[in-house]
Amino acid sequence: MKWKKLTQGLVGNLFYAFLGLLVAVVFYYGILRLGLATDLPMVAVVSGSMKHDASAEADFYGWLEKNLGYDRNYINSWPVTGGFAVGDMPVIKGDEEYKVGDIIVYSVPGSEAPIIHRIIKINPDGSYQTKGDNNSSQLPYETKVTKEQIHGKVLFVIPKVGYFKVLFNKVLGV
Repeated sequence: MKWKKLTQGLVGNLFYAFLGLLVAVVFYYGILRLGLATDLPMVAVVSGSMKHDASAEADFYGWLEKNLGYDRNYINSWPVTGGFAVGDMPVIKGDEEYKVGDIIVYSVPGSEAPIIHRIIKINPDGSYQTKGDNNSSQLPYETKVTKEQIHGKVLFVIPKVGYFKVLFNKVLGV
């Protein structure tokens, strides 16, 4: 009899909302964070820096060929080809080491939002150089990313699921 009162009407709606929130928190903090070995297992894409569109020929392939001498076959052998768009949600996994071509999520001092860019070179000191596939050049903070800044690398991308966060940020003006 008590179970029926707990699961029906306004009390039931609140109970199920709380239960859903509890399951989501346990899934995110327990399963995803521990299972993927990162503090940031999912991130919504909020900029177009990794989008592959008409400018990808010059900004992605052309820049890498001109500045680093990479050929198209080498570039196309990298994981997660084709980039992704605003609103997509990459799933991230922490790793012990990262290689050229991996798309990583990392933090930059002074910025609240994490950066999602591709590793394009490993420096002699073991730090990484990154670049957004859709950016026409490297930004100053992309030339020396340390392992301590990295949350993980992109395993795969779930299209459009991150729009909720993008819209939420726009509504709040974040």
